[in-house]
Amino acid sequence: MTSITANVPIRGDLCIIRRDAYTKKVISVWEKKNVITYGATTKLLHLLAPNTALGATIQEQSQIKSIRLGTDRSAPSRSDSDLASEAADGVTPVRRELTDADRVMGPSGVIDFIAVVGPTEANGITFREAGLFTRGTANDPQVTTGAVMFSRQVFPDTTKDPTIELEFRWRITFSV
Repeated sequence: MTSITANVPIRGDLCIIRRDAYTKKVISVWEKKNVITYGATTKLLHLLAPNTALGATIQEQSQIKSIRLGTDRSAPSRSDSDLASEAADGVTPVRRELTDADRVMGPSGVIDFIAVVGPTEANGITFREAGLFTRGTANDPQVTTGAVMFSRQVFPDTTKDPTIELEFRWRITFSV
């Protein structure tokens, strides 16, 4: 028998849409398959078959809860557990909470997670990496206790300024 965490048929794709902040016209679209981490498959197991020995809230802790953005371009790896260099807008990390409204259920086995960085946010930062994270023990994406990186991707330099907004669409696909 093989390990479920070694052979979960799961795929991630990150799409970044750059739009004019005022007209909302699409300037560019970048998309690529991304790395699903080893931590993701463990969290998937916790969602599907929670063990009370892991705590009464293990399912809630294992839900995908945020997209975090960074500035490093080191190659993603299945063993990644955090961004290589998380970006900060002043002193606040650039993280987007994913609420129920930010999750779009597609055809069977497809979930899109959507986060937007608006025209007044993170200006002057050149983004190069993004990560999809679980909730962890706190229901607040600014608190990272127990959060696990589900997926990570690097992308071409994307400098944020007030004339653009960035939309990050992360598609997770499960298959058999």
